[in-house]
Amino acid sequence: MDVALLLVLAVLLVLATLFGVVAFYLNNQNKKVKEEAAKQVAAAIEKGKSMANLTEEQAIEKASQIAKNKLLEAEKNVLELESKAQAAARDIREKLKEQERILDDRERGLLSRAKSIDERANSIEAKERSLEQAKKDVTKVREELGLKLQQIAGLTKQEAEVQLKAQVERDLQDWFAKKIRENQDQINLRNDEISREILVETMVNAATDYVVETTTTTFTIDDEAMKGKIIGKDGRNIRTFEKLTGVDLIVDEAPNQVTLSCFDPIRREVGALALKKLLDDGRVHPGAIEETVEKVKKDLLKVIKKTGEDMAYETGFNNLPTEVIMLLGRFKYRFSFGQNLVKHTLEMVKIGESLALEMGADVQTVKLACLLHDIGKVAPEEGKQHHHISGEVARKYFKNNDRLYNAIEAHHYDIDAKFIEAEIVRIADAISGARPGARRDSYEEYIKRVRALEDIARKHGGVKEAYAIHAGREVRVIVKPEDVTDEDTRVMAFKIAKEIEETQNYPGVIKVNVIRELRATEEAK
Repeated sequence: MDVALLLVLAVLLVLATLFGVVAFYLNNQNKKVKEEAAKQVAAAIEKGKSMANLTEEQAIEKASQIAKNKLLEAEKNVLELESKAQAAARDIREKLKEQERILDDRERGLLSRAKSIDERANSIEAKERSLEQAKKDVTKVREELGLKLQQIAGLTKQEAEVQLKAQVERDLQDWFAKKIRENQDQINLRNDEISREILVETMVNAATDYVVETTTTTFTIDDEAMKGKIIGKDGRNIRTFEKLTGVDLIVDEAPNQVTLSCFDPIRREVGALALKKLLDDGRVHPGAIEETVEKVKKDLLKVIKKTGEDMAYETGFNNLPTEVIMLLGRFKYRFSFGQNLVKHTLEMVKIGESLALEMGADVQTVKLACLLHDIGKVAPEEGKQHHHISGEVARKYFKNNDRLYNAIEAHHYDIDAKFIEAEIVRIADAISGARPGARRDSYEEYIKRVRALEDIARKHGGVKEAYAIHAGREVRVIVKPEDVTDEDTRVMAFKIAKEIEETQNYPGVIKVNVIRELRATEEAK
C-alpha cells in the first residue's frame, strides 16, 4: 500500500508540473502578442503621422483598425494554444486514470496476497503450537512408560542402560574373539608351513661341523725319562713353563702321559705347541722354554690373524679393521658348550643371510651382526656380559648403525629388539646353538641346573606344572586358573626370576613364562 501511495503522489506531482509549464507558456504568449500589437499600433501611428495627406482622425481610425485585427489574431492564437493545452491535459488525465486503475489493481492484489500470507502464518503458528503440545504429550507418555518399565523390571533407566551395554559388549567380544581365533588358526597354519620350509632349507644349507670343547690337553710321551726333563731340577722347568704359558702342567702317575690344563684356550694352545716343540727337540731347560714359548706366541698370532682373515673373506667383509680381524681369529680357540665359535659364527652368518633374504631385511647388517655377536667373548674387557661388550666393539669400529648395535646386543633377550634384523639374529643364534649335536654340556650339571630351575618355580603356590626348556634358557610355569589371577601371574613371574638371579649361576638370560589358561567347555544339544 505504501508503494501505491508513493506512485499516486508521483503522478500528481508530474501533473502539477505540466499545468504550471502550460500556464507559464500561455502567459508568455499573451504578453508577447500584446507587446507586438502595441508595437504595431505605435508604428502605425508613427506611419499615420508621416502621411501628410491623412488627417489625424483618419490615421487614428486606421491604426485602431489595425490594432483590432492584431488583437483578434492574437486572441485566435491564444484560443488555439488553449485548445491544444486542454487536449494535452485531457490526454494526461486519461493516462493518469489508467495509471490509477493499474495501481488500484496492484493494490488489491497486494492486499489479497498479504491476507493470504497472514492466513498461512496463522496456520503455521497453530501447527507449531499443536506440535509443541504433541511433543509434551509424547514426553509425558514416554516418562510414564519408563516409570512403568522400571516398576516391572525392577531397574532404573541408568541400571538398564548399563546392563544393556554390558550385554552388547559381551556379545561383540565373543564374536570378535571367535573371528580372531579363526583368522589366527588360518594364519598360524600357513605361517608354520612357510617358517618350516625356510628354516629347514636354511639349516640344510648352513650346517657345519663342530669341535668338542675341552679344558685339558693330553700328550703321550715315548720315554718316561722325559717326565724328569719336563719337571727339571727342583721343579725349575715346570715352574718356568707354567709361569711363561699360564697353564697347569700335570705330570701324574699315568704312564707315558702329561696333561695341560687351562680354561683359556689360547694359553692352553700356546702351552701345547711349546711342549710339543720341546719334546721333539729334547732340550728342556728354562732358556729353551722361554725361547720356544716366545716363538710359539708369535706363530700363534699369525694363525689368529689368518683365521680372522679367512672368516672375513668367507663372510664377504674384506675391509674390516685389523683389531676386529684379530678378535675374530681368537674364535679358533674359543668354545661355548662344546661349540667352536668359528663354526658357530659362520653358520649363523649363513642362516642369517638366508632369513634376511626371505624376510626382506638388510642382509649386510644381519651378516655383520651375526659375525660380531659373540666377539665380546674374546675381547679383553671384562665385568660385563659378552653381548654388551660386542655392542661396544661394534660402536667403536662401525659408526652410525643403530640396527647393527641393536641386533648384536638384543640376541640374549635382555634388550628389546627394535628392528627386524635383531629378530633374525636371535633366530639364527637359536637355530645354530639349539639344534641336536651343536653344543655339549656336562650331563650331571645340566640335569642339576634344570631341576633347580623347576624346583624354584614349583615352590610357589598355585603352580600346576613347571618345565625348564631350551637347554635351561626358559622356565615355563603353568598355574591353576582357579587359584591364580591374571594379575598374580605377573607377580609370580617377577618373584621366580628374582630368585633365579639370586641363587643360580647360568650363562646369558633365563626367560620366565607364567601361563594361566582357563578352559570353559559346553555342549550344544
